Amino acid sequence: MSAPRFPAARCGGGLLFTAGLAAVDPATLRPSYPSFDEQAAEVFRQLDAALAEAGSTREQILKLDCYLADRQWFPAWNTAFAAYFPTTAPARITTVTTLPIDGLLIEIQAIAVASSQKVRS
Repeated sequence: MSAPRFPAARCGGGLLFTAGLAAVDPATLRPSYPSFDEQAAEVFRQLDAALAEAGSTREQILKLDCYLADRQWFPAWNTAFAAYFPTTAPARITTVTTLPIDGLLIEIQAIAVASSQKVRS
């Protein structure tokens, strides 16, 4: 079984909208990394790639939604967020919820200003 095919991000109206970004191997549908810090680093790597493709940057992120598998990860999430956004932080919300894959600890999605209207697939 593999993950359904959908774009990691779409642009429209001058904005970039990402899908849920998670540290998941699409071939196995299992987390790519076991630790929270590794998973957080991977979702930020994916976010950087989506931003770059749309001609955007971290400073142009307007809103970031984060989903955590457990509230124990909230302090680590705050640390990762502060490191990723050392100067200009977007508006954000953090929700603690059941994530769709066992072992998945974090998933994020973002809205950013986009310079190009490329569609990521």
